[in-house]
Amino acid sequence: MDAVVAGQQPRRRIPPLEPLVMAASPTTPAAFRCPISLEVMRSPVSLPTGATYDRASIQRWLDSGHRTCPATRLPLASTDLVPNLLLRRLIHLHAATLPPSPSPEEVLSQLAASHGEPAAAEKAVRSLAAKIAPEKGKQASVASAVAADLDSTVPALLSFAKGGAGTEARVDAVRILATVAPEIVSYLTGDGTEKRGRVRMAVEALAAVLSAGGVSEHAKKSLITALVAGDLGRLVTTLLAAGPTGVVVLEAILTSPVPDADAKTAIADRSELFPDLVRILKEAASPAAILCMAAAVQVRGRPARSSMVRAGAVPALALAVAAAPTAAAESALLLLVEAARCSDGKAAIAADAAEVAAAVMGRMIRVGQMGREAAVAVLWLSCCAGGGERRMREALAAAPEAVGKLLVVMQGDCSPATSRMAGELLRAVRMEQERNGMVASSYDSRTIHVMPY
Repeated sequence: MDAVVAGQQPRRRIPPLEPLVMAASPTTPAAFRCPISLEVMRSPVSLPTGATYDRASIQRWLDSGHRTCPATRLPLASTDLVPNLLLRRLIHLHAATLPPSPSPEEVLSQLAASHGEPAAAEKAVRSLAAKIAPEKGKQASVASAVAADLDSTVPALLSFAKGGAGTEARVDAVRILATVAPEIVSYLTGDGTEKRGRVRMAVEALAAVLSAGGVSEHAKKSLITALVAGDLGRLVTTLLAAGPTGVVVLEAILTSPVPDADAKTAIADRSELFPDLVRILKEAASPAAILCMAAAVQVRGRPARSSMVRAGAVPALALAVAAAPTAAAESALLLLVEAARCSDGKAAIAADAAEVAAAVMGRMIRVGQMGREAAVAVLWLSCCAGGGERRMREALAAAPEAVGKLLVVMQGDCSPATSRMAGELLRAVRMEQERNGMVASSYDSRTIHVMPY
């Protein structure tokens, strides 16, 4: 105390600024973190309520239809986002006091050394994801570092993408894979020296990139451009051999605006396409196989319908209608409609009349409106159009609760064309039941009673 001048307070030692680790350090000032993502804000913006968020996070909140402030729950008079320049400046000043961030190569070494430990792997992935942000301008350096050792970095990123700690972190891993996706394509179209494991790894990585919601459309288009630039025949063979994962990539190519009509036609005309898709559908109950068939039919029309039927798609699609998730079942119903538009398809449906009728009727009221209308269309095309098929009418008349379910569709919110087709089906069923002595005294069924018009 004797060193203190009289009348003055002793000097207090000012503690050094706490370090700002941009990923997720516990010492990061809370004001620098976005209330939604809990990550340090890269572009802070404020809502009319005064709360500040990272632009990307609050934009996703607003784009999903919310019109309230996430922090205060107050309704928003406006969705205008005002840049919080002061806070952004403070974050940048604080970040300037940090030691240099590790290079992409060092971060990838940390990821490889994590040996599946979730916390360490997530830290490395989030660090790399921060570097590929547009405002960072380091995407090329990250891509170069990953591409330098694809055989080790891609499996590590894939492993984390499948089982990482959080959804956003898994999306980050896929976004990193997207930076080297064109390089991964070489594993599919190389000179044949790659081992089967490398091809499988490449297909999994490409499927993850093309099916992820967090990857930009520009990145996906660039990847598809690289895929169709090589030997299309070899590409199709390789993807089909990879099973359901490869079909995801193939379907993305067929539905993308990037390939021209000639490239899509060349893919849809491959002789092995529909037989392999049917095989994959039977073996793995793959919804992607159904979507890929639908895309090929959309590209080639009648020739593709005939190829699909000759490959034995009708029984496989009937099984999918009966057992697949709702979205896949609706797609399968739409493909059965396409099959029923050609004579070969109508004959194939009649050959499996009992299975098709049971599957379609069993699922008719357990799908959405599009699925219900497709179900009615399949039955009408095979039972009534052009005279129909007797075997199919007999199978429909024998299906449990057929009359009641058709009445449910007619009295629901269906199109006039669907209502007309359902009415014709009811008359066909009634006539078939009378012919076989199966008519009941009313439209009763075990679980449904709907009064007819």
